[in-house]
Amino acid sequence: MENTKVKKIVVFLCFMLSGAAFCQESGGEEQKTEEKEKVVLTVDDAVSYALQNNKSLKSAAIDLEMKKRAKQYSWNTFLPSLQLSGTMNRANEKSPSNYMMWNTLAPALNLPPQDDEFGKESERWSAVGNLSFSWNFNLAMVESIRAAKASYEAGEISWEQTTKEMEVNVKKMFYGLLLQEESLNIQRDKLNNAKARYEQAAINYKNGLVPELSVLNSQVNYENQKPEVLSSEQAFKQQKDMFVFLLGLPFGTEIELEGTIDTDFVSVDANELVSDYLENNDEVRTLRKNIELLNISLNASRFSTFTPSLSMSWGLQPYVSDITKNWFSNEGHFDNGNLSFTLVYQNLLDMLPFSANMQKMKDTKQQIAQAEIGLEQLVQNTEIEIHTLVDNLYKCQANIDAMHRNVELAGRAYESTLRAYNNGTQELLEVRDAENSLNQARLGLTNEKFNYISALLDLESKLNLHLH
Repeated sequence: MENTKVKKIVVFLCFMLSGAAFCQESGGEEQKTEEKEKVVLTVDDAVSYALQNNKSLKSAAIDLEMKKRAKQYSWNTFLPSLQLSGTMNRANEKSPSNYMMWNTLAPALNLPPQDDEFGKESERWSAVGNLSFSWNFNLAMVESIRAAKASYEAGEISWEQTTKEMEVNVKKMFYGLLLQEESLNIQRDKLNNAKARYEQAAINYKNGLVPELSVLNSQVNYENQKPEVLSSEQAFKQQKDMFVFLLGLPFGTEIELEGTIDTDFVSVDANELVSDYLENNDEVRTLRKNIELLNISLNASRFSTFTPSLSMSWGLQPYVSDITKNWFSNEGHFDNGNLSFTLVYQNLLDMLPFSANMQKMKDTKQQIAQAEIGLEQLVQNTEIEIHTLVDNLYKCQANIDAMHRNVELAGRAYESTLRAYNNGTQELLEVRDAENSLNQARLGLTNEKFNYISALLDLESKLNLHLH
């Protein structure tokens, strides 16, 4: 017997079915199976659950938060460096250099000269402090701030794309489950019809209207369909378990889908969509942002190579030669600190045409050229995809209109054949053929509605807009 199979919408994971939970009633009553409360889901509810609970989206949100923080504090590249230190020093024996330094500086500082001997232990000790402040600047630092901002904007595009992909996948799987459920319902109806025909054949046999072979054939047909229905029910449950996993709900959550595979037809023009909304495509936006990042990197390399860096430093370095005598007085205090401004080229050889730095800059230019070519190809491919999706929409719409008529005709043919069979004027084979035609028409209509919804979702995702 022909078995109509529905093409699976997504690859699903097989889960082990959890055992039933039992509870013991007080007073010695028998154990009862604890019924789990079902979660009723519309397509919007399913999308909301996925956006809140899906683990992949949570991980992507962390990536976006890191880029956001990098953008907010990118200005910290301008922060100077500040260093503070202090040193205590003790000379092991008399130091001619100390003696000579003191007597050299003493007249200028109006201090008394020092003998060529350390008269006290305190004269062996000295203290040196250091407070230094430095700040460097190059135009490439400005480009690093621009790069952090562009990287965050690229992260936002990636986040939006991931979110939309999740939304589209959830909606497709939701409607795919409805399609699979409709197929299962058709199989159940077919099983019930086979049972009814078997019972009617038994009645007709008792009344002498049909031979025993007709009863046996209808019974065999009925029994053969039972395993098919059970297998379809198991596959449907596994698909629902996978859907529960995608939504981030606990495993074993019972769900009930509320909705139908129906949508309003939309009227769109492919040329207008390309003209007005092609630039909204996330892939196009991402590639444009990557080109911007490459240009920023190239500018940063140019600035660091061909412009000097400004370095400013200021230091305070107090020196005390005798910590006992001069700690709280002005005698013996020196300050070797200074303030300086410096313009410097980091490496003049980096400007040579054959240097590694210049070769790297040339590679970046070629990467930009490659990306621009890729952008042109992406725009053309996206334009083709938009025209194809619009064509699919109108093709599905025409097929749906035609299949509605086919279902009506097939239903009338089946009812007429079934009445004739019940009256003993038609063979079982005729009834089965009429039923198969009706089921194929019903399933084909539902499948075409799913194709229309899928094409519409893909078109909306491509253009980043809502059409219904």
